[in-house]
Amino acid sequence: MAWITKRKRSDGGLSATVVGRLGAVRDGAYQSETFSAGTDAQNLARADGFKKMVDAAGQRWPDGWVKGEGFVRPPGEADPLKAPPRFVDIGEEYVRQIVDLSPGQRKRYLGQLQVLAGTRVRGSLVFTRPVTSIHESDIKDWLIDWDRSLKTKANYHGLIHGVFAYAVKRGYLVANPAIGTAPKQSRVKQSRPELRFLTERELETAVRLAAAHGDLLSVTVGTGLRFGEVSALWVGDVDLDH
Repeated sequence: MAWITKRKRSDGGLSATVVGRLGAVRDGAYQSETFSAGTDAQNLARADGFKKMVDAAGQRWPDGWVKGEGFVRPPGEADPLKAPPRFVDIGEEYVRQIVDLSPGQRKRYLGQLQVLAGTRVRGSLVFTRPVTSIHESDIKDWLIDWDRSLKTKANYHGLIHGVFAYAVKRGYLVANPAIGTAPKQSRVKQSRPELRFLTERELETAVRLAAAHGDLLSVTVGTGLRFGEVSALWVGDVDLDH
């Protein structure tokens, strides 16, 4: 069993030390914890309280106790006295700390968070809740009800999963509620529209109907460039003679 020893300090005050052997066995490691920062009565009371915790823990220092410091939260564990952040707020923190995002990707993810913040799921703005108040059932309801393509839902789900994983890392959650809720990739691929190939006559009709944008359509079809690429061209990028 642990015991308490008392000692007079050089300043005349009293320090109290809890002493014991690990597991209360003869060859157990020697352990001690000294309380000397308060008044004599405070030091004795703290030592007595700590001894009771050691007894309750089977003659071991209680979990989370750091010698000379007391109970210390492990790195990453959230402060239990601080209100957990909203999903959209910790989501923004998550996106801004990712080091390998391009400015465009970061802007797109932040925009997706704002879309989620304004999305109602069965009458509730789910993603404006504290991150600890969103559950697996909420994510499934969002996936079922949100009027978007399956591919769009899958893209947003990837961001949601990352935010919850970050919340777990920060100590706000013990498990990621998004795990196991992602749309299956086979279903996402099946949901993509089939390619439609135009005949030359159909293309001519499309170019004519495009009016002032006909040249843009012709260049896009002729080069195979994506719309974002062809619309970003400068005059100097185009050889008008050939």
